[in-house]
Amino acid sequence: MTLRSSGRRLVAYVGAYVGTSVRAVLLLSLMTCLVIVVATAALILDLRQRELKHARETIVGLSRVLSDQTTRTFDSVLLTMRATRERLSDDIGSRLELDNLLVHYLLQARTSGLPQVKSIFLVDSQGRGVNSSRPDFIRNLSMQNREFFRYHADGGPNEVFISNAERASVDGQWTYYVSIPLRDARGNFRGTIAAAISIEYFESLYQSITLKSVSHILLLNRQGARLAGTPRDSARTGMIEGDREALQTLRDQSGGSVVETSIGPAEDRRFVAYRSIANYPLDLSVAVTERDALLPWRHTAQMIAAGTALVHIFILVVALATIRNLHRKEGLETRLKERDDQIRHMVQSVRDAIVTADSSRRIVLFNYAAERLFDTKAADAVGRPIGELLYSGLSEQQRAYLRRQLEEGWRSPTSFAVLTNIELRRDEREVPVEISLSTSSFHGDILLTAVFRDLSESQRAERELLETNRQLQELSASQQNVREQERTGIARELHDELGQLLTGIRMEISWLGRRLPPDLSAEAGKVKSIKGQIDQAIASVRRISSELRPLVLDDLGLSAAAAWYVNQFSERTGIQVRLDLPPENPQQGGAVATALFRVLQESLTNVARHAGASAIDVRLLRSDEEWALHIADNGKGFVHDPSRRGSLGLIGMRERVQTLSGRFSVTTSPGQGTLIEATIPLERSREVK
Repeated sequence: MTLRSSGRRLVAYVGAYVGTSVRAVLLLSLMTCLVIVVATAALILDLRQRELKHARETIVGLSRVLSDQTTRTFDSVLLTMRATRERLSDDIGSRLELDNLLVHYLLQARTSGLPQVKSIFLVDSQGRGVNSSRPDFIRNLSMQNREFFRYHADGGPNEVFISNAERASVDGQWTYYVSIPLRDARGNFRGTIAAAISIEYFESLYQSITLKSVSHILLLNRQGARLAGTPRDSARTGMIEGDREALQTLRDQSGGSVVETSIGPAEDRRFVAYRSIANYPLDLSVAVTERDALLPWRHTAQMIAAGTALVHIFILVVALATIRNLHRKEGLETRLKERDDQIRHMVQSVRDAIVTADSSRRIVLFNYAAERLFDTKAADAVGRPIGELLYSGLSEQQRAYLRRQLEEGWRSPTSFAVLTNIELRRDEREVPVEISLSTSSFHGDILLTAVFRDLSESQRAERELLETNRQLQELSASQQNVREQERTGIARELHDELGQLLTGIRMEISWLGRRLPPDLSAEAGKVKSIKGQIDQAIASVRRISSELRPLVLDDLGLSAAAAWYVNQFSERTGIQVRLDLPPENPQQGGAVATALFRVLQESLTNVARHAGASAIDVRLLRSDEEWALHIADNGKGFVHDPSRRGSLGLIGMRERVQTLSGRFSVTTSPGQGTLIEATIPLERSREVK
């Protein structure tokens, strides 16, 4: 009774412990997630404020750069206008009438280097347009009521005047004018020099700004009217688009920029930076909407939120895994037992025989494959000395060798492995077996495991494969002999019969040509043409015959055939070939001579096609046992991998040589040239006819 109650208390304690651990894990996970959420929210808000601050700094910096660029643009226009005024006010210019042709050329020259200026024109003291750099200028056009003329005619306080945007009378395009007064030597008002400024130039300049967050860039006059801007909108040219209070603040301060923030929904709220154009009654406006300014922030916030979500998921997964592991503790013993059974089943299912012995030299593991190999049940083998099982059926020499290996394994328990072959005698037959010995340590005890693999089936398959290869080699040799015989027959028929027949036809044609009357010149030309075609046919027959089978190989032997082919090769390709031949020759017309000639022929062909060589060294050596052919070139070489499938030419050469029990090798590397070596035993040359 006491034992039963103690068991109940133990179970309740374990349950309470597991429940407390689960609650602690859940509480810790929730607290961690809450802290991460708060920190992430604070980080995202801080990044938002930083991004808005960066947007304000960006438009302020951009307004400063564009203001400087605009100032330089107007400075170049004003400098040109002042230079023009000086030329018109010097001794020569003051004597010229404003509508003089020389003045027109002067205005054209001044305007040619200013892409922002459409034209520079002169207005006389009566308000009439009298001269211009444009050829289509309307002369004597009244400009008495135009702003730029009235300002200087009425004695405006500033030297430079910039008008509102208006449509030009000449081309109807939106234009605004920059003007300065023109006076004579006594200071009397002589007229006005005005420049028509291209709005398109400034809009193109502002359009080149590639910042995606900038919503608009505007050039304004002092009243806030739009002179130019981007995005382009000709319908809004001349309309008031500047904030008057911000522009007034800008004029009241000594310099710098004024940033005005609009009030409204977040998607419509924007920041506008105003900056004055130095020395000119102009202002620049650069704006960015809050939505565009926060695009990078939104992307970053989404990534942070996604990362936070992944962290939460990871925390929850870890928490769930921890809880699951706590619940799984009570089942560890059962699962360990199941795994042990699985390992035993795996060992039993292996097709190789496995025998394991402990340090006392007694068998502790004997699988089903071992039962079949040794014809002994596992129940009878386990507990027996391993020597009684292994040594029976072995020769004395194999028994002594195996005993030494087993003893060495028990003396060297770490990193011991041996692989050897033995022959077991079973049912009056010897079974070839591959045995692998290895040792391991388990709970301080040394275990030696012997794995036996029956090699009977693999050796039978190996013998069948060798026999198949031998038959294939014999078939290849027979095919090569038949092919060479066919080539020889075809070559002789082409050379002897077709060649002689063509020679006879040529002689008959020559006889016929000599008997033609002198007045048949056309027929004589035909006869000459036919003789040339027959000569070409004879040459083709000789070439085809030599390519099929050089008759000199059968008639004079390998040395003569090699010398003839090398000479032909050098004349055809221009590659220098050094030929070194022994005084002896292989059997004339035999298989060895044919194989060596075909290797030479294919090697030189490969050099001409691929190597890019300038010299080739060919040597044929004869020793007491074999013929050796060496062909080396100084070409570009190639990457030769014997394990990969090569070209058909190399495969054919290797097959020819191996058919005659010879050896074939290729030595090459990029930039080092190529060496081909073929070695054929002498006795093959005596056996093959």
